[in-house]
Parts: sequence; C-alpha cells; structure tokens
Amino acid sequence: MNAIDKLRSLITEIVNGNPDQHRTLGGEYIPFGCQQCVDDLETRISDAAERRDSLVHRSDARTHYNGLLKVLRRDLRAARKVQDSK
Repeated sequence: MNAIDKLRSLITEIVNGNPDQHRTLGGEYIPFGCQQCVDDLETRISDAAERRDSLVHRSDARTHYNGLLKVLRRDLRAARKVQDSK
C-alpha cells in the first residue's frame, strides 16, 4: 500500500468512524461485538421503543423512531454475530 492509499484509508476512517469500534451512550469507544456493546445497544433499543410507544400513531416522530429502531436492531444482530464468532 503506497502513501496515497494509506492517506485515503485514514481519511475514510476519520470520516466514517472505525467499524470495529462502538461508541456508547457515555461517549466511550469500545470494541464492536463485546458484551458492553450488546448491552448498550439493548439499552438504546429499549429507550427508543419506550419513546416511540408514547407517541401518536401515524405521526412523523413515530415513523422516525421506527426507522431508528430498525437500524439499532440490525446493529444488535451484527454485534451478536461478532460476539458468537469469538
């Protein structure tokens, strides 16, 4: 890998974040797929579901939380898959 490729890789990681890291609600970076990561995602899902359930049906806010929950559940499945492979 030449210097330009290394620089591109570094810029991409800075912009997109490191996919092997998970940022917790407290702002701490931890390895993706560890038990603390899974627990954090479960907490986020619980909080978002509770908030969504308190909203009026067919509202734009409820639609927003449904989308957020979809992404969080996908991330949780991926984290559990990483955890199971270890």
